[in-house]
Amino acid sequence: MENIDNKIISPEIFISYSWTNDSHIDWVMDLANRLTSDGVEVHIDKWELSEGQDKDEFMEKMVKSKDINKVLIILDKNYAEKADNRKGGVGTETQIISPEIYEDVSQKKFVPIIAECDDKGKPYSPTYLKNRIYIDLSNHEHFEKNYEKL
Repeated sequence: MENIDNKIISPEIFISYSWTNDSHIDWVMDLANRLTSDGVEVHIDKWELSEGQDKDEFMEKMVKSKDINKVLIILDKNYAEKADNRKGGVGTETQIISPEIYEDVSQKKFVPIIAECDDKGKPYSPTYLKNRIYIDLSNHEHFEKNYEKL
């Protein structure tokens, strides 16, 4: 949180993730709820989209909005595969996000969050994020320390 003119300004974030399975969605929603309880204004499709709305317009608005301080990109195997293959909602978000990242290599708005690693402990990450520094929340043992970095 930022203090401007004695007013506390909460950071605004958008969470991008794959609807991999119920367990993963629950993990993402737990993270969103925790961030909210810690004073972060969270934008996420589950809370803001309803029947009849255009999900692609919502994603583009969130990614390009000047009000959004950070876009958390929650990475698991499914997200990485869909991003690399430009499939589904993740593929659409990748088409919106990747030019933003490539055009400004020093950008800090898009933050990869590791939610899953392979059997060898290597984080799943799509090609366009391979060289980006990430925050690893996949390991329960280090979750709290890394959450504080976030």
